[in-house]
Amino acid sequence: MDGIDDFIHERQRRWERRTYRIGAPGMFGCSPWVSDDKLIKAIEGLPGACIVISKHPRTPGGTAGADRLRKVNEHTSGVALRALSGLSEMAPKVGGKPRLIGPYDQIHDEGASVSTFRTIGFRKAGRSRPPIAHAKLALLGNICWTDEHPAGYVDDYVWFSPRRLWVSSANFTYASRRSLEFGYWTEDADLIGAVQVFLVRLIGASEDIDSVSDVPDPELAPVALDHDAMAHAA
Repeated sequence: MDGIDDFIHERQRRWERRTYRIGAPGMFGCSPWVSDDKLIKAIEGLPGACIVISKHPRTPGGTAGADRLRKVNEHTSGVALRALSGLSEMAPKVGGKPRLIGPYDQIHDEGASVSTFRTIGFRKAGRSRPPIAHAKLALLGNICWTDEHPAGYVDDYVWFSPRRLWVSSANFTYASRRSLEFGYWTEDADLIGAVQVFLVRLIGASEDIDSVSDVPDPELAPVALDHDAMAHAA
């Protein structure tokens, strides 16, 4: 929590936003579980965040955990899909199928976003022990905006600029405070870049916190091109 608070309040000069291109603080992350109230409060205070966790089991405890995170999703903005550059050709499914894109359609609707807390993978049932999202990572950065696309033309361009990374053995739970854990902040550019790719792909494979599927069922999918419409427009 202290690391997030330090970054939000720019307590190091290297984190200061010196130009309009450096935008509001944001965070991508993953952990098997999130239940630490202080951490959740810190995430709520970020202008943008997306944390991927394992699916809650269908138990009273699992239901209560999902309810807590759903309430956060209801009053936070998540992250704009346009800021996830690795998902530039993916969009929410329509009727369970990839979205069909014509010659005059935008892949990402204005205002389209992913929620603050998302889930992924298999749901534990009974004594089953399915694979889970076991990494504990928090990538802090800035969600930036400009009207100049990197290719040189005028465009409403949004992107995430990573700045510092938290790597730890601890889950994002209050119970982890009672354990002997290890964690550290780093600003190593190569590691940050690799983790950003990993987390964006994880978000791309994620589902809504209330996903009813017990198996992986990603909400996003690569868009399908309407070739007939494209040819007609040409």
